[in-house]
Amino acid sequence: MKKILAFSGSNSPKSINQQLLIAAVNKVHKHNDVKLIQLSDYIVPIYSPIIEEKGIPKPIKELFQLFTEAEGFMIASPEHNGLPSSFFKNIIDWLSRIDQRFFGDKPVVLMSTSPGVTGGASHLQILEKLLPIWGGKISGIYSLGDFNNKFDISNSSILDPSENAKLDKNVKTLIQ
Repeated sequence: MKKILAFSGSNSPKSINQQLLIAAVNKVHKHNDVKLIQLSDYIVPIYSPIIEEKGIPKPIKELFQLFTEAEGFMIASPEHNGLPSSFFKNIIDWLSRIDQRFFGDKPVVLMSTSPGVTGGASHLQILEKLLPIWGGKISGIYSLGDFNNKFDISNSSILDPSENAKLDKNVKTLIQ
């Protein structure tokens, strides 16, 4: 049984990436210890060296402890103008002030979705290059385009069987 930390890089209460993450968590939670968190619960100011002089915010220390305890990560990241969200970037900035390799050389499954056809794939390429710098070992990458037609929010599931199989394959790389 693996201890997995799962979160979305969105601060929106109606995040479609959070919905995708729930579908992914549902695939592995029965045989693993999955902790699904809301990053928006970790309220911190926008990173600045001047603010850091006062110390690392307590919510970031608490989040870093969860990262330390996890054996793997599931991350659903929204794409904003071809990049990860500024909200997620801010969390990364703060975590990296404690330890540049805050993922601790542990496996990470990255995923994204969007109403458009690319499913946030552009920024996943960026994160794929950056995660190893932060100590993340990419074990899977998945993007779901056309979210509104391929996802059933009421059941937290992907409607398209081939897309569902792709998510299943990527998520299972984390627990092997």
